[in-house]
Amino acid sequence: MDFVITGGTVVSHDGRHHHDVAVAGGQIVAVGERLAASGVPAVDATGLLVLPGLVDVHVHFREPGMTEKEDFASGTRAAAAGGVTTVVDMPNTVPPVATAAGFQEKLDLVSGKAYVDFGLYGMLGQDNAAEMTKMAELGAMGFKLFMGQTTGDNRCPDDASIFKGLEAAAAAGLVVGAHAENDHLLRLFIERLKAAGRTDPRAHLESRPEFVEVEAVTRFVTLASAAGAKAHIHHLSTGAGLQRVRDLRAQGHRVSVEVLVAHLHFDDSAYDTHRNLIKLNPPIRPAADMAALWDGVAKGDVDVIATDHAPHTAAEQAEPDVWKAHGGFVGVETMLPLLLTAAAEGRMSVEDVVRVTSYAPARRWSMPGKGKVAPGYDADLVLVDPHAETVITGAELKSAHGVTPYEGRKVTGAVVGTYVRGHRVFDRGEIVGGPVGRQVRPRA
Repeated sequence: MDFVITGGTVVSHDGRHHHDVAVAGGQIVAVGERLAASGVPAVDATGLLVLPGLVDVHVHFREPGMTEKEDFASGTRAAAAGGVTTVVDMPNTVPPVATAAGFQEKLDLVSGKAYVDFGLYGMLGQDNAAEMTKMAELGAMGFKLFMGQTTGDNRCPDDASIFKGLEAAAAAGLVVGAHAENDHLLRLFIERLKAAGRTDPRAHLESRPEFVEVEAVTRFVTLASAAGAKAHIHHLSTGAGLQRVRDLRAQGHRVSVEVLVAHLHFDDSAYDTHRNLIKLNPPIRPAADMAALWDGVAKGDVDVIATDHAPHTAAEQAEPDVWKAHGGFVGVETMLPLLLTAAAEGRMSVEDVVRVTSYAPARRWSMPGKGKVAPGYDADLVLVDPHAETVITGAELKSAHGVTPYEGRKVTGAVVGTYVRGHRVFDRGEIVGGPVGRQVRPRA
């Protein structure tokens, strides 16, 4: 054994036990009582929770092409500080990752910079099904379909290209995740609001009514089922969208659903207090939608909670014109404290937190060795003080630009230490060691 974590409470998706965790060669080799041995270094976790490292399947670390906002080094340092030991990075960079050559270039660029393990998505674009097959051979974790406008302004492919891309993903056995909004309708409503002279933050919400999500969810899941592809809805934002997913599942369609931390913690009153800092695609919704999403988490209809970590420069975040403002904000470092706070308040259990942020995403994306504290799994471990009370402060975040709408929010529960395959990468507020992250490829 290389070391043993002693005295902690191991929390999994289905329970908790007062167990020690023994690590050797980057893997967990034993979980049980009284594992400490003479001559083996021990990490005292008395009073702490021991969680499997979080798996955030929705981050934008902006490399290549937008490194003034973030890069892989700063983004993965922030992940480590937040207890996230595996990230999957989105393909809407500059250029977008829509070809095998582009995928390889990005992989070469970011390898050696990551402080946590990582996967990379390719893009399902216009007429690139053959390239998707090649990206799968290079280890793509899955593919992203942008059905609605967001950073990078990648237009939605036509339905024939979507279907051919879904067929290619199905043949490779990979998940396709959709940004489910109807792009043509978004652009129509934006133009109408611009013509009316609207530049205020709430115009963004009005430009993206809930039915544009419902329509896109229905179309995407229908096409994915016909193509035999694994379908996932990224950042579902409305109660109506969640109900449509329930209806589709009842009809036999198989689809997983992701909700963002932000959509669970802000309603549309935030436009009055945070202005364009709260701009997000899809937008922050009314309180009834937030309540519906929490209900989906409680009932198990929501499979995954993720961050959509989407940094921008401080100047971009301060833009007063909603149409010039950039959508998204940092989140990979604050997800776990916010969800631990929700657990402390009784909105979910810590076991639920593990299920939706670690166990379920690792299973859905077929990540070998991730998502569980058990023998044979990677020693991706997070030590958490569930009672620590802190205040989120942007200046202390590890991202390149720590501008956050959570500024000043009190949270209960703090990350004390983070291990990636047995390497300690974060310890009591500080990044320690070097970039040990490796590419994660889905299990065939």
